[in-house]
Amino acid sequence: MSTPGNDEQRRDEDARLVQIAIHEENMLNQRGNLCLVAQSLLVVAYSTTATTNSTHAAARVMAVFGIALAVIWAYSGSRHYWHNRVIQRRLVERFPDVAEILAEFRRPGPSSTLFIVYGMPALTTVMWIVMLVIT
Repeated sequence: MSTPGNDEQRRDEDARLVQIAIHEENMLNQRGNLCLVAQSLLVVAYSTTATTNSTHAAARVMAVFGIALAVIWAYSGSRHYWHNRVIQRRLVERFPDVAEILAEFRRPGPSSTLFIVYGMPALTTVMWIVMLVIT
């Protein structure tokens, strides 16, 4: 038998779960965007340094920094990806209609989130390794 207090508490818990899901999804996207912008600015600085400096030492340092940034990007993205998986599982358990919606969205093949979380940092790392080799 439910009481008004229990119903209100359940609604509060549901609202918190939804807010946490929204927050974690936003954090994943914002951190990915921040890393992408940082990488882009680093590429511009690298290309300027590589074309104007005869020793290329500064460009090599930037390439190493770019590799480190890509590894950090992959690590933080991976952690948020797994956080989101746990929260999504909790949402599905609490709201069965969410499972139906996600099933309709799902397409064959790997999730596009995996490409964003792992693929983009991997490609960026390869780019920096190539740039490190050619300078």
